Amino acid sequence: MKPPKFYRLFDYDRSRLPNAHLRSLEEGVADLETARLRSGLTIGYPGWSLIYDLAVSAIDPDSENVIVETGSNWGCTTIVLAQALIDRKARGHVWTVEIDPENAARARQNYETAGVAGRITLVEGDAKSTVAGLVKDLAPLRFAFLDGCHLHDDVVVEFEGVVDHLAPGALVVFDNTYQIAEPHEDQRVNGALKTIVSRHGGNLINFPFVSWYTPGVAIWQKAPFPA
Repeated sequence: MKPPKFYRLFDYDRSRLPNAHLRSLEEGVADLETARLRSGLTIGYPGWSLIYDLAVSAIDPDSENVIVETGSNWGCTTIVLAQALIDRKARGHVWTVEIDPENAARARQNYETAGVAGRITLVEGDAKSTVAGLVKDLAPLRFAFLDGCHLHDDVVVEFEGVVDHLAPGALVVFDNTYQIAEPHEDQRVNGALKTIVSRHGGNLINFPFVSWYTPGVAIWQKAPFPA
């Protein structure tokens, strides 16, 4: 692997965060070690704000909005997604999948403290084998944040589990898009995005200077102006 890069920020105005509980988790945090202890392996700032603004902008105020996340971890980004629904004053729900029971328990506590638990359902399990069955019984997805396992094949499986269930104009967002792998190694999210475009087409936009080991957030959309 290439040397890690870190673009998570700590010297910023906490009032920019969309939820009071997130602000409390970040209070006094000045380094990655402390951040891990307070909020786990979450994307951090400015990633939270990026995800929030993307979700708010993608949510349809006149329809039922289904948001799906893989890799809940401690639930911080799930809180951001639920807060986006609340602030948009839109109907909808966030469905999130987490494989680790301890993470899931921590996430549920955070949802309650953040005041957004009523907008979130956490499903415990492996997203690779869970997400396709989950979304087939839901309304078309407005927004998906795929941040579970970052190995190439797993990312592709998660994406292909949701792609046929996306609403027109829906967004699929990926974390950790930096090309950290050497040529002989698993190509991880970066390589998976190339595979996804080759199989499914669509449009990608990458934000390289956000998140942390590995950084980068990318947005995939089938078509900007659906027929």
